Amino acid sequence: MYTCLSFTKNASRLGLSRLLPRSPSARSAATEPRVAEAEARVVTIAGSLSFTTPGQWLLGVGFPLVASQWLSPVIAHCHARQPKKSKSHAQLSLPALPTEGPWWRQWLINLVEEGFIMLRGAYLLLLFSPAVLLAPFAVGLGIRRLQWMELVRWTLERAGPAFIKWGQWAATRPDLFAKDLTAALEALHTSAPSHSFQFTKHAVETAFAQPISVMFDWFEEHPVASGSIAQIHRGSLSKIGAHNSEFVSGTLVAVKVRHPGVTSLMSRDFTLMQRVAKASTRIPGLASLHLDESIRQFGAPLKEQLDLSHEAENLRRFNFNFRRWRSVSFPQPVWPLVASDVLVETFEEGQLISNYVNHPGNVRSAALANLGLNAYLKMLLRDNFLHADLHPGNILVRVVDPNSLWGRITYFLNVPTAPRLVLLDAGMTAELTRQDQMNLVKFFRGITAKDGGGLADTILNFSDNQTCPDPRAFRQDMTDMFGKLDLDTISEYTSQIINDMMDSIRKHQVSLKGVVSAVVVTTLVLEGWSTKLDPEIRIMDALKDTLPVSWSERSRRVADKIWRNMSLDPVLHD
Repeated sequence: MYTCLSFTKNASRLGLSRLLPRSPSARSAATEPRVAEAEARVVTIAGSLSFTTPGQWLLGVGFPLVASQWLSPVIAHCHARQPKKSKSHAQLSLPALPTEGPWWRQWLINLVEEGFIMLRGAYLLLLFSPAVLLAPFAVGLGIRRLQWMELVRWTLERAGPAFIKWGQWAATRPDLFAKDLTAALEALHTSAPSHSFQFTKHAVETAFAQPISVMFDWFEEHPVASGSIAQIHRGSLSKIGAHNSEFVSGTLVAVKVRHPGVTSLMSRDFTLMQRVAKASTRIPGLASLHLDESIRQFGAPLKEQLDLSHEAENLRRFNFNFRRWRSVSFPQPVWPLVASDVLVETFEEGQLISNYVNHPGNVRSAALANLGLNAYLKMLLRDNFLHADLHPGNILVRVVDPNSLWGRITYFLNVPTAPRLVLLDAGMTAELTRQDQMNLVKFFRGITAKDGGGLADTILNFSDNQTCPDPRAFRQDMTDMFGKLDLDTISEYTSQIINDMMDSIRKHQVSLKGVVSAVVVTTLVLEGWSTKLDPEIRIMDALKDTLPVSWSERSRRVADKIWRNMSLDPVLHD
Protein backbone atom coordinates (compact mmCIF):
# COMPACT_ATOMS: atom_id res chain seq x y z
CA MET A 1 0.00 0.00 0.00
CA TYR A 2 2.87 2.33 0.83
CA THR A 3 4.37 1.71 -2.62
CA CYS A 4 1.10 2.59 -4.32
CA LEU A 5 0.64 5.81 -2.26
CA SER A 6 4.25 6.82 -2.78
CA PHE A 7 3.94 6.23 -6.54
CA THR A 8 0.70 8.24 -6.60
CA LYS A 9 2.20 11.13 -4.66
CA ASN A 10 5.32 11.31 -6.82
CA ALA A 11 3.30 11.09 -10.04
CA SER A 12 0.95 13.81 -8.85
CA ARG A 13 3.92 15.99 -7.96
CA LEU A 14 5.29 15.49 -11.48
CA GLY A 15 1.91 16.65 -12.88
CA LEU A 16 0.60 14.42 -15.65
CA SER A 17 -1.62 17.28 -16.76
CA ARG A 18 1.44 18.93 -18.28
CA LEU A 19 1.35 16.23 -20.98
CA LEU A 20 -2.08 17.41 -22.14
CA PRO A 21 -2.26 20.11 -24.84
CA ARG A 22 -2.95 23.55 -23.37
CA SER A 23 -4.64 26.52 -24.92
CA PRO A 24 -2.84 29.88 -24.97
CA SER A 25 -5.04 31.06 -22.12
CA ALA A 26 -5.18 29.44 -18.71
CA ARG A 27 -7.56 26.55 -18.12
CA SER A 28 -10.99 27.44 -16.88
CA ALA A 29 -12.00 26.46 -13.39
CA ALA A 30 -14.62 24.06 -14.79
CA THR A 31 -11.96 22.02 -16.61
CA GLU A 32 -9.59 21.57 -13.66
CA PRO A 33 -11.68 18.97 -11.72
CA ARG A 34 -12.07 16.74 -14.77
CA VAL A 35 -8.35 16.85 -15.52
CA ALA A 36 -7.53 16.09 -11.90
CA GLU A 37 -9.94 13.15 -11.93
CA ALA A 38 -8.36 11.80 -15.12
CA GLU A 39 -4.88 12.15 -13.60
CA ALA A 40 -5.98 10.26 -10.50
CA ARG A 41 -7.41 7.39 -12.56
CA VAL A 42 -4.30 7.01 -14.70
CA VAL A 43 -2.01 7.17 -11.69
CA THR A 44 -4.11 4.63 -9.78
CA ILE A 45 -4.03 2.18 -12.70
CA ALA A 46 -0.28 2.60 -13.08
CA GLY A 47 0.26 2.14 -9.35
CA SER A 48 -1.84 -1.03 -9.31
CA LEU A 49 0.12 -2.48 -12.20
CA SER A 50 3.41 -1.95 -10.37
CA PHE A 51 2.50 -4.57 -7.72
CA THR A 52 2.65 -7.63 -10.01
CA THR A 53 5.45 -9.03 -12.18
CA PRO A 54 3.32 -8.93 -15.39
CA GLY A 55 2.29 -5.39 -14.54
CA GLN A 56 5.92 -4.34 -14.03
CA TRP A 57 6.81 -5.96 -17.37
CA LEU A 58 3.93 -4.07 -19.03
CA LEU A 59 5.10 -0.74 -17.55
CA GLY A 60 8.76 -1.40 -18.29
CA VAL A 61 8.60 -3.07 -21.71
CA GLY A 62 5.10 -3.22 -23.16
CA PHE A 63 4.23 0.39 -22.34
CA PRO A 64 7.20 1.94 -24.19
CA LEU A 65 6.71 -0.34 -27.23
CA VAL A 66 3.03 0.46 -27.58
CA ALA A 67 3.59 4.13 -26.79
CA SER A 68 6.17 4.39 -29.55
CA GLN A 69 3.55 3.14 -32.02
CA TRP A 70 0.55 5.22 -31.00
CA LEU A 71 2.31 8.39 -29.90
CA SER A 72 4.12 8.67 -33.21
CA PRO A 73 1.30 10.77 -34.79
CA VAL A 74 1.39 13.13 -31.80
CA ILE A 75 5.18 13.44 -31.97
CA ALA A 76 5.04 14.03 -35.70
CA HIS A 77 2.42 16.70 -35.13
CA CYS A 78 4.60 18.41 -32.54
CA HIS A 79 7.60 18.41 -34.88
CA ALA A 80 5.43 19.87 -37.64
CA ARG A 81 4.35 22.92 -35.64
CA GLN A 82 3.59 26.01 -37.59
CA PRO A 83 6.40 28.58 -37.62
CA LYS A 84 5.80 32.05 -36.34
CA LYS A 85 4.28 34.45 -38.78
CA SER A 86 6.69 36.66 -40.60
CA LYS A 87 6.76 38.74 -43.72
CA SER A 88 8.80 36.09 -45.50
CA HIS A 89 6.70 33.06 -44.50
CA ALA A 90 3.12 32.31 -45.62
CA GLN A 91 0.71 30.76 -43.18
CA LEU A 92 0.87 26.95 -43.27
CA SER A 93 -2.17 24.68 -43.18
CA LEU A 94 -1.36 21.80 -40.82
CA PRO A 95 -3.49 18.75 -39.98
CA ALA A 96 -5.17 19.07 -36.63
CA LEU A 97 -5.28 16.40 -33.94
CA PRO A 98 -8.59 14.60 -33.43
CA THR A 99 -11.04 16.74 -31.53
CA GLU A 100 -13.37 13.96 -30.38
CA GLY A 101 -11.59 13.74 -27.05
CA PRO A 102 -8.22 13.97 -25.30
CA TRP A 103 -5.44 12.16 -27.08
CA TRP A 104 -4.74 9.99 -24.05
CA ARG A 105 -8.27 8.58 -24.14
CA GLN A 106 -7.79 7.28 -27.67
CA TRP A 107 -4.35 6.08 -26.66
CA LEU A 108 -5.85 4.02 -23.83
CA ILE A 109 -8.43 2.56 -26.24
CA ASN A 110 -5.63 1.58 -28.60
CA LEU A 111 -3.69 0.07 -25.70
CA VAL A 112 -6.67 -2.08 -24.68
CA GLU A 113 -7.19 -3.13 -28.30
CA GLU A 114 -3.55 -4.13 -28.58
CA GLY A 115 -4.00 -6.18 -25.43
CA PHE A 116 -6.90 -8.06 -27.03
CA ILE A 117 -4.78 -8.63 -30.15
CA MET A 118 -1.95 -10.02 -28.01
CA LEU A 119 -4.32 -12.41 -26.18
CA ARG A 120 -5.86 -13.52 -29.47
CA GLY A 121 -2.38 -13.95 -30.89
CA ALA A 122 -1.35 -16.16 -27.96
CA TYR A 123 -4.36 -18.44 -28.55
CA LEU A 124 -3.72 -18.65 -32.30
CA LEU A 125 -0.02 -19.29 -31.68
CA LEU A 126 -0.88 -22.39 -29.68
CA LEU A 127 -3.45 -23.47 -32.26
CA PHE A 128 -1.20 -23.05 -35.31
CA SER A 129 2.06 -24.26 -33.73
CA PRO A 130 1.74 -27.91 -34.85
CA ALA A 131 1.01 -26.96 -38.49
CA VAL A 132 3.80 -24.37 -38.56
CA LEU A 133 6.40 -26.66 -36.98
CA LEU A 134 5.59 -29.50 -39.38
CA ALA A 135 5.50 -27.27 -42.47
CA PRO A 136 9.23 -27.55 -43.36
CA PHE A 137 8.95 -31.35 -43.38
CA ALA A 138 5.64 -31.54 -45.26
CA VAL A 139 6.18 -28.70 -47.76
CA GLY A 140 9.93 -28.82 -48.15
CA LEU A 141 10.58 -32.57 -47.88
CA GLY A 142 7.16 -34.01 -48.70
CA ILE A 143 7.00 -36.03 -45.47
CA ARG A 144 3.36 -36.86 -44.55
CA ARG A 145 2.13 -34.02 -46.75
CA LEU A 146 -1.43 -35.37 -46.92
CA GLN A 147 -1.75 -35.55 -43.13
CA TRP A 148 -0.26 -32.06 -42.81
CA MET A 149 -2.84 -30.59 -45.21
CA GLU A 150 -5.64 -32.18 -43.18
CA LEU A 151 -4.09 -30.62 -40.08
CA VAL A 152 -4.07 -27.21 -41.78
CA ARG A 153 -7.74 -27.55 -42.70
CA TRP A 154 -8.64 -28.66 -39.15
CA THR A 155 -6.72 -25.71 -37.69
CA LEU A 156 -8.39 -23.16 -39.94
CA GLU A 157 -11.83 -24.49 -39.04
CA ARG A 158 -11.15 -23.81 -35.35
CA ALA A 159 -9.35 -20.50 -35.78
CA GLY A 160 -12.47 -18.45 -36.48
CA PRO A 161 -14.37 -16.83 -39.38
CA ALA A 162 -11.47 -14.84 -40.82
CA PHE A 163 -9.29 -17.92 -41.18
CA ILE A 164 -12.16 -20.00 -42.58
CA LYS A 165 -12.75 -17.27 -45.17
CA TRP A 166 -9.04 -17.17 -45.97
CA GLY A 167 -9.00 -20.94 -46.43
CA GLN A 168 -12.01 -20.81 -48.74
CA TRP A 169 -10.37 -17.98 -50.69
CA ALA A 170 -7.02 -19.80 -50.85
CA ALA A 171 -8.83 -22.82 -52.32
CA THR A 172 -9.63 -20.60 -55.32
CA ARG A 173 -6.02 -19.51 -55.89
CA PRO A 174 -4.21 -22.28 -57.81
CA ASP A 175 -1.73 -19.64 -58.98
CA LEU A 176 -0.50 -19.19 -55.39
CA PHE A 177 -0.92 -22.65 -53.82
CA ALA A 178 -0.34 -26.23 -54.91
CA LYS A 179 -3.26 -28.12 -56.40
CA ASP A 180 -3.41 -30.72 -53.61
CA LEU A 181 -3.50 -27.98 -50.97
CA THR A 182 -6.32 -26.07 -52.69
CA ALA A 183 -8.24 -29.36 -52.99
CA ALA A 184 -7.85 -29.96 -49.24
CA LEU A 185 -9.00 -26.41 -48.42
CA GLU A 186 -12.12 -26.88 -50.55
CA ALA A 187 -13.37 -29.22 -47.82
CA LEU A 188 -13.60 -26.39 -45.27
CA HIS A 189 -16.98 -26.30 -43.61
CA THR A 190 -19.24 -23.60 -44.98
CA SER A 191 -21.48 -23.60 -41.91
CA ALA A 192 -20.71 -22.03 -38.58
CA PRO A 193 -22.29 -21.97 -35.11
CA SER A 194 -25.33 -19.72 -35.05
CA HIS A 195 -25.87 -16.89 -32.59
CA SER A 196 -28.90 -16.51 -30.32
CA PHE A 197 -32.27 -15.21 -31.41
CA GLN A 198 -32.00 -12.51 -28.76
CA PHE A 199 -29.04 -11.00 -30.61
CA THR A 200 -30.84 -11.28 -33.96
CA LYS A 201 -33.87 -9.50 -32.49
CA HIS A 202 -31.71 -6.75 -31.02
CA ALA A 203 -29.72 -6.28 -34.26
CA VAL A 204 -32.82 -6.06 -36.46
CA GLU A 205 -34.67 -3.68 -34.14
CA THR A 206 -31.60 -1.47 -33.70
CA ALA A 207 -30.92 -1.32 -37.44
CA PHE A 208 -34.47 -0.35 -38.43
CA ALA A 209 -35.75 1.33 -35.22
CA GLN A 210 -38.89 -0.82 -35.13
CA PRO A 211 -39.92 -3.85 -33.04
CA ILE A 212 -39.43 -7.08 -34.95
CA SER A 213 -43.09 -8.00 -34.34
CA VAL A 214 -44.14 -4.79 -36.08
CA MET A 215 -41.98 -5.23 -39.19
CA PHE A 216 -42.83 -8.91 -39.74
CA ASP A 217 -46.10 -10.84 -39.51
CA TRP A 218 -44.04 -13.85 -38.47
CA PHE A 219 -40.32 -14.43 -37.97
CA GLU A 220 -38.62 -17.82 -37.56
CA GLU A 221 -36.38 -17.82 -34.49
CA HIS A 222 -34.27 -20.74 -35.73
CA PRO A 223 -31.97 -19.75 -38.63
CA VAL A 224 -32.33 -21.61 -41.92
CA ALA A 225 -28.59 -21.28 -42.59
CA SER A 226 -25.47 -19.97 -40.86
CA GLY A 227 -22.13 -19.00 -42.38
CA SER A 228 -18.88 -17.63 -41.08
CA ILE A 229 -20.07 -14.00 -41.30
CA ALA A 230 -23.86 -14.04 -40.93
CA GLN A 231 -26.90 -16.25 -40.50
CA ILE A 232 -30.27 -16.19 -42.28
CA HIS A 233 -33.76 -16.21 -40.80
CA ARG A 234 -37.00 -16.50 -42.72
CA GLY A 235 -39.92 -14.15 -42.19
CA SER A 236 -42.95 -12.48 -43.74
CA LEU A 237 -43.23 -8.71 -44.23
CA SER A 238 -46.03 -6.88 -42.44
CA LYS A 239 -47.75 -3.78 -43.83
CA ILE A 240 -45.40 -1.58 -41.85
CA GLY A 241 -42.36 -3.61 -42.91
CA ALA A 242 -43.39 -3.37 -46.56
CA HIS A 243 -44.01 0.38 -46.29
CA ASN A 244 -41.83 2.50 -48.61
CA SER A 245 -40.70 -0.63 -50.47
CA GLU A 246 -41.81 -2.16 -53.76
CA PHE A 247 -43.13 -5.26 -52.00
CA VAL A 248 -46.51 -6.00 -50.45
CA SER A 249 -47.31 -7.36 -47.03
CA GLY A 250 -46.98 -11.11 -46.78
CA THR A 251 -43.86 -11.23 -48.98
CA LEU A 252 -41.59 -14.08 -47.88
CA VAL A 253 -38.14 -12.67 -47.05
CA ALA A 254 -34.72 -13.81 -45.89
CA VAL A 255 -33.23 -11.74 -43.08
CA LYS A 256 -29.43 -11.92 -43.06
CA VAL A 257 -27.89 -10.88 -39.72
CA ARG A 258 -24.17 -10.51 -39.13
CA HIS A 259 -22.75 -12.49 -36.21
CA PRO A 260 -21.95 -10.51 -33.02
CA GLY A 261 -18.38 -9.27 -32.78
CA VAL A 262 -17.40 -10.74 -36.14
CA THR A 263 -16.18 -7.37 -37.46
CA SER A 264 -13.80 -6.66 -34.57
CA LEU A 265 -12.69 -10.31 -34.45
CA MET A 266 -11.90 -10.35 -38.15
CA SER A 267 -10.12 -7.01 -37.88
CA ARG A 268 -7.86 -8.35 -35.12
CA ASP A 269 -7.29 -11.61 -36.96
CA PHE A 270 -6.45 -9.76 -40.17
CA THR A 271 -3.90 -7.65 -38.27
CA LEU A 272 -2.34 -10.84 -36.91
CA MET A 273 -2.44 -12.44 -40.37
CA GLN A 274 -0.46 -9.55 -41.82
CA ARG A 275 2.17 -9.75 -39.09
CA VAL A 276 2.54 -13.54 -39.30
CA ALA A 277 2.57 -13.56 -43.11
CA LYS A 278 5.35 -10.98 -43.13
CA ALA A 279 7.36 -13.09 -40.69
CA SER A 280 6.69 -16.29 -42.67
CA THR A 281 8.77 -15.02 -45.57
CA ARG A 282 11.86 -15.68 -43.40
CA ILE A 283 10.87 -19.24 -42.35
CA PRO A 284 12.19 -22.14 -44.48
CA GLY A 285 9.33 -24.11 -46.01
CA LEU A 286 6.78 -21.31 -45.59
CA ALA A 287 8.34 -18.71 -47.90
CA SER A 288 7.24 -20.69 -50.98
CA LEU A 289 3.58 -20.44 -49.90
CA HIS A 290 3.54 -16.66 -50.59
CA LEU A 291 1.39 -16.02 -47.51
CA ASP A 292 2.16 -12.29 -47.51
CA GLU A 293 0.89 -11.91 -51.08
CA SER A 294 -2.23 -13.97 -50.42
CA ILE A 295 -3.12 -11.99 -47.28
CA ARG A 296 -2.68 -8.70 -49.13
CA GLN A 297 -5.06 -9.76 -51.90
CA PHE A 298 -7.48 -11.36 -49.45
CA GLY A 299 -8.02 -8.28 -47.29
CA ALA A 300 -10.02 -5.98 -49.55
CA PRO A 301 -12.76 -8.46 -50.58
CA LEU A 302 -13.13 -9.55 -46.96
CA LYS A 303 -13.99 -6.01 -45.81
CA GLU A 304 -16.62 -5.77 -48.55
CA GLN A 305 -18.25 -9.05 -47.47
CA LEU A 306 -18.56 -7.79 -43.90
CA ASP A 307 -20.75 -4.89 -45.07
CA LEU A 308 -24.13 -6.40 -45.99
CA SER A 309 -25.23 -3.14 -47.62
CA HIS A 310 -22.48 -3.76 -50.18
CA GLU A 311 -24.06 -7.12 -51.02
CA ALA A 312 -27.43 -5.38 -51.40
CA GLU A 313 -25.91 -3.01 -53.95
CA ASN A 314 -24.43 -5.98 -55.83
CA LEU A 315 -27.87 -7.61 -55.94
CA ARG A 316 -29.39 -4.39 -57.27
CA ARG A 317 -26.84 -4.29 -60.10
CA PHE A 318 -27.30 -7.96 -61.00
CA ASN A 319 -31.09 -7.63 -61.07
CA PHE A 320 -30.79 -4.62 -63.36
CA ASN A 321 -28.34 -6.36 -65.70
CA PHE A 322 -30.62 -9.42 -65.97
CA ARG A 323 -33.92 -7.55 -65.99
CA ARG A 324 -34.80 -8.91 -69.45
CA TRP A 325 -33.81 -12.52 -68.62
CA ARG A 326 -36.67 -14.69 -67.43
CA SER A 327 -34.37 -17.68 -66.96
CA VAL A 328 -31.84 -16.11 -64.53
CA SER A 329 -32.68 -14.16 -61.39
CA PHE A 330 -31.21 -12.99 -58.09
CA PRO A 331 -32.73 -12.21 -54.67
CA GLN A 332 -34.04 -8.66 -54.48
CA PRO A 333 -33.03 -6.47 -51.52
CA VAL A 334 -36.01 -4.98 -49.70
CA TRP A 335 -35.08 -1.32 -49.56
CA PRO A 336 -34.99 0.49 -47.16
CA LEU A 337 -34.52 -2.55 -44.89
CA VAL A 338 -30.80 -2.62 -45.63
CA ALA A 339 -27.99 -1.91 -43.16
CA SER A 340 -24.34 -2.81 -42.76
CA ASP A 341 -25.15 -5.62 -40.31
CA VAL A 342 -28.68 -6.60 -41.40
CA LEU A 343 -29.97 -7.29 -44.92
CA VAL A 344 -33.57 -8.14 -45.80
CA GLU A 345 -34.01 -9.73 -49.23
CA THR A 346 -36.61 -11.85 -50.98
CA PHE A 347 -36.57 -15.51 -49.96
CA GLU A 348 -35.91 -17.66 -53.02
CA GLU A 349 -37.34 -21.17 -53.32
CA GLY A 350 -35.72 -23.91 -55.37
CA GLN A 351 -33.46 -26.96 -55.38
CA LEU A 352 -29.70 -26.74 -55.22
CA ILE A 353 -28.17 -27.34 -58.64
CA SER A 354 -25.90 -29.92 -56.99
CA ASN A 355 -28.93 -32.26 -56.97
CA TYR A 356 -28.81 -32.17 -60.76
CA VAL A 357 -24.99 -32.22 -60.96
CA ASN A 358 -24.79 -35.35 -58.80
CA HIS A 359 -27.50 -37.07 -60.87
CA PRO A 360 -26.74 -36.24 -64.52
CA GLY A 361 -28.96 -37.35 -67.33
CA ASN A 362 -31.99 -35.35 -66.19
CA VAL A 363 -34.16 -33.98 -68.99
CA ARG A 364 -33.18 -30.45 -67.88
CA SER A 365 -29.43 -31.05 -67.40
CA ALA A 366 -28.31 -29.79 -70.83
CA ALA A 367 -30.55 -26.72 -70.56
CA LEU A 368 -29.11 -25.87 -67.12
CA ALA A 369 -25.53 -26.22 -68.37
CA ASN A 370 -26.12 -23.91 -71.32
CA LEU A 371 -28.05 -21.46 -69.17
CA GLY A 372 -25.18 -21.21 -66.70
CA LEU A 373 -22.67 -20.76 -69.50
CA ASN A 374 -24.70 -18.02 -71.20
CA ALA A 375 -25.19 -16.15 -67.91
CA TYR A 376 -21.45 -16.36 -67.22
CA LEU A 377 -20.53 -15.03 -70.67
CA LYS A 378 -22.98 -12.13 -70.27
CA MET A 379 -21.56 -11.15 -66.86
CA LEU A 380 -17.97 -11.46 -68.05
CA LEU A 381 -17.98 -10.01 -71.58
CA ARG A 382 -20.99 -7.71 -71.68
CA ASP A 383 -21.67 -6.42 -68.17
CA ASN A 384 -18.11 -6.59 -66.76
CA PHE A 385 -19.68 -7.48 -63.41
CA LEU A 386 -19.14 -11.11 -62.52
CA HIS A 387 -20.54 -13.18 -59.67
CA ALA A 388 -17.24 -14.58 -58.37
CA ASP A 389 -18.67 -17.38 -56.21
CA LEU A 390 -20.59 -19.57 -58.67
CA HIS A 391 -20.14 -22.90 -56.89
CA PRO A 392 -23.18 -25.23 -56.85
CA GLY A 393 -24.06 -24.30 -53.26
CA ASN A 394 -24.95 -20.77 -54.39
CA ILE A 395 -27.17 -21.78 -57.33
CA LEU A 396 -30.81 -22.80 -57.09
CA VAL A 397 -32.94 -24.38 -59.82
CA ARG A 398 -36.57 -23.35 -59.99
CA VAL A 399 -39.04 -25.27 -62.14
CA VAL A 400 -42.77 -24.99 -62.70
CA ASP A 401 -44.78 -26.31 -59.78
CA PRO A 402 -46.26 -29.64 -60.97
CA ASN A 403 -49.39 -29.00 -58.87
CA SER A 404 -50.13 -25.69 -60.60
CA LEU A 405 -52.42 -25.45 -63.63
CA TRP A 406 -49.52 -24.82 -66.03
CA GLY A 407 -47.58 -27.64 -64.42
CA ARG A 408 -50.45 -30.07 -64.96
CA ILE A 409 -50.81 -29.01 -68.60
CA THR A 410 -47.11 -29.41 -69.39
CA TYR A 411 -47.07 -32.77 -67.62
CA PHE A 412 -50.08 -33.96 -69.62
CA LEU A 413 -48.47 -32.84 -72.90
CA ASN A 414 -45.10 -34.29 -71.81
CA VAL A 415 -43.42 -30.94 -72.58
CA PRO A 416 -40.41 -30.06 -70.37
CA THR A 417 -40.65 -26.51 -69.04
CA ALA A 418 -37.67 -24.17 -69.12
CA PRO A 419 -35.88 -24.06 -65.74
CA ARG A 420 -34.70 -20.90 -64.01
CA LEU A 421 -31.39 -20.35 -62.26
CA VAL A 422 -31.39 -18.31 -59.05
CA LEU A 423 -27.92 -17.08 -58.05
CA LEU A 424 -27.42 -16.45 -54.32
CA ASP A 425 -24.78 -14.86 -52.08
CA ALA A 426 -23.55 -11.94 -54.17
CA GLY A 427 -20.94 -10.74 -51.67
CA MET A 428 -17.99 -11.67 -53.92
CA THR A 429 -17.86 -10.01 -57.34
CA ALA A 430 -15.23 -9.23 -59.96
CA GLU A 431 -15.04 -6.08 -62.04
CA LEU A 432 -12.16 -5.53 -64.44
CA THR A 433 -10.52 -2.34 -65.57
CA ARG A 434 -10.54 -1.53 -69.28
CA GLN A 435 -6.92 -2.67 -69.57
CA ASP A 436 -7.63 -5.92 -67.71
CA GLN A 437 -10.62 -6.55 -69.98
CA MET A 438 -8.40 -6.26 -73.04
CA ASN A 439 -5.80 -8.55 -71.46
CA LEU A 440 -8.50 -11.07 -70.53
CA VAL A 441 -9.67 -11.23 -74.15
CA LYS A 442 -6.04 -11.82 -75.16
CA PHE A 443 -5.77 -14.48 -72.44
CA PHE A 444 -8.68 -16.59 -73.68
CA ARG A 445 -7.79 -15.91 -77.30
CA GLY A 446 -4.24 -17.13 -76.60
CA ILE A 447 -5.62 -20.40 -75.20
CA THR A 448 -7.95 -21.04 -78.13
CA ALA A 449 -5.21 -20.07 -80.63
CA LYS A 450 -2.56 -22.28 -78.91
CA ASP A 451 -0.29 -19.22 -78.65
CA GLY A 452 1.74 -20.12 -75.55
CA GLY A 453 4.22 -17.27 -75.94
CA GLY A 454 1.53 -14.62 -76.34
CA LEU A 455 -0.39 -16.16 -73.44
CA ALA A 456 2.72 -15.89 -71.22
CA ASP A 457 3.10 -12.20 -72.11
CA THR A 458 -0.56 -11.57 -71.24
CA ILE A 459 -0.20 -13.36 -67.90
CA LEU A 460 2.84 -11.25 -67.05
CA ASN A 461 0.79 -8.15 -67.84
CA PHE A 462 -1.83 -9.43 -65.38
CA SER A 463 0.74 -9.64 -62.59
CA ASP A 464 0.45 -7.17 -59.71
CA ASN A 465 4.21 -6.87 -59.54
CA GLN A 466 6.98 -8.34 -61.62
CA THR A 467 8.06 -11.14 -59.27
CA CYS A 468 8.92 -13.64 -62.02
CA PRO A 469 12.70 -14.21 -61.77
CA ASP A 470 13.03 -15.46 -65.37
CA PRO A 471 10.23 -14.30 -67.72
CA ARG A 472 12.02 -15.86 -70.71
CA ALA A 473 11.93 -19.33 -69.12
CA PHE A 474 8.25 -18.88 -68.24
CA ARG A 475 7.48 -17.90 -71.83
CA GLN A 476 9.35 -20.95 -73.12
CA ASP A 477 7.46 -23.30 -70.77
CA MET A 478 4.12 -21.95 -71.95
CA THR A 479 5.19 -22.25 -75.59
CA ASP A 480 6.23 -25.87 -75.07
CA MET A 481 2.99 -26.68 -73.23
CA PHE A 482 0.64 -25.40 -75.93
CA GLY A 483 2.85 -26.57 -78.76
CA LYS A 484 1.91 -30.15 -77.88
CA LEU A 485 -1.85 -29.52 -77.84
CA ASP A 486 -4.49 -29.39 -80.53
CA LEU A 487 -7.79 -27.49 -80.52
CA ASP A 488 -9.89 -30.58 -79.80
CA THR A 489 -7.78 -31.43 -76.75
CA ILE A 490 -8.00 -27.86 -75.45
CA SER A 491 -11.76 -27.86 -75.95
CA GLU A 492 -12.31 -31.22 -74.24
CA TYR A 493 -9.81 -30.91 -71.35
CA THR A 494 -10.08 -27.19 -70.60
CA SER A 495 -10.03 -27.58 -66.83
CA GLN A 496 -6.91 -29.78 -66.79
CA ILE A 497 -5.05 -27.48 -69.20
CA ILE A 498 -5.81 -24.38 -67.12
CA ASN A 499 -4.70 -26.24 -63.97
CA ASP A 500 -1.42 -27.17 -65.67
CA MET A 501 -1.01 -23.56 -66.69
CA MET A 502 -1.55 -22.49 -63.07
CA ASP A 503 1.16 -24.93 -61.97
CA SER A 504 3.56 -23.23 -64.38
CA ILE A 505 2.49 -19.79 -63.11
CA ARG A 506 3.19 -20.83 -59.52
CA LYS A 507 6.47 -22.52 -60.49
CA HIS A 508 7.77 -19.29 -62.04
CA GLN A 509 6.47 -17.16 -59.13
CA VAL A 510 4.06 -15.11 -61.23
CA SER A 511 1.36 -13.54 -59.04
CA LEU A 512 -1.91 -12.71 -60.77
CA LYS A 513 -4.13 -9.84 -59.72
CA GLY A 514 -6.82 -11.00 -57.33
CA VAL A 515 -9.67 -9.96 -59.64
CA VAL A 516 -8.10 -11.75 -62.61
CA SER A 517 -7.58 -14.91 -60.60
CA ALA A 518 -11.24 -14.72 -59.51
CA VAL A 519 -12.31 -14.69 -63.17
CA VAL A 520 -10.08 -17.64 -64.07
CA VAL A 521 -11.18 -19.69 -61.06
CA THR A 522 -14.86 -18.88 -61.73
CA THR A 523 -14.30 -20.19 -65.25
CA LEU A 524 -12.88 -23.41 -63.82
CA VAL A 525 -15.75 -23.82 -61.33
CA LEU A 526 -18.33 -23.22 -64.04
CA GLU A 527 -16.58 -25.62 -66.40
CA GLY A 528 -16.53 -28.23 -63.63
CA TRP A 529 -20.25 -28.43 -62.86
CA SER A 530 -21.54 -27.57 -66.35
CA THR A 531 -19.64 -30.42 -68.03
CA LYS A 532 -21.04 -32.83 -65.43
CA LEU A 533 -24.51 -31.71 -66.44
CA ASP A 534 -23.75 -31.87 -70.15
CA PRO A 535 -20.49 -33.61 -71.21
CA GLU A 536 -20.91 -32.16 -74.72
CA ILE A 537 -20.66 -28.54 -73.58
CA ARG A 538 -17.38 -26.79 -74.44
CA ILE A 539 -16.71 -23.54 -72.63
CA MET A 540 -13.66 -22.74 -74.78
CA ASP A 541 -15.70 -23.16 -77.96
CA ALA A 542 -18.26 -20.72 -76.57
CA LEU A 543 -15.55 -18.23 -75.65
CA LYS A 544 -13.94 -18.58 -79.07
CA ASP A 545 -17.25 -17.79 -80.77
CA THR A 546 -18.03 -14.91 -78.39
CA LEU A 547 -14.71 -13.07 -78.17
CA PRO A 548 -14.34 -10.12 -80.55
CA VAL A 549 -12.32 -11.00 -83.67
CA SER A 550 -11.28 -9.30 -86.86
CA TRP A 551 -13.37 -9.59 -90.06
CA SER A 552 -10.71 -11.77 -91.68
CA GLU A 553 -10.80 -14.21 -88.75
CA ARG A 554 -14.61 -14.28 -88.78
CA SER A 555 -14.63 -14.94 -92.57
CA ARG A 556 -12.14 -17.79 -92.11
CA ARG A 557 -14.38 -19.40 -89.48
CA VAL A 558 -17.41 -19.17 -91.77
CA ALA A 559 -15.41 -20.78 -94.57
CA ASP A 560 -14.28 -23.55 -92.23
CA LYS A 561 -17.86 -24.31 -91.22
CA ILE A 562 -18.97 -24.44 -94.89
CA TRP A 563 -16.07 -26.74 -95.75
CA ARG A 564 -16.90 -29.07 -92.85
CA ASN A 565 -20.52 -29.31 -94.00
CA MET A 566 -19.38 -30.17 -97.53
CA SER A 567 -16.87 -32.71 -96.21
CA LEU A 568 -19.39 -34.88 -94.38
CA ASP A 569 -19.78 -38.59 -95.03
CA PRO A 570 -19.78 -39.07 -98.85
CA VAL A 571 -22.74 -41.44 -98.52
CA LEU A 572 -24.87 -38.39 -97.72
CA HIS A 573 -24.03 -36.84 -101.11
CA ASP A 574 -24.65 -39.92 -103.26
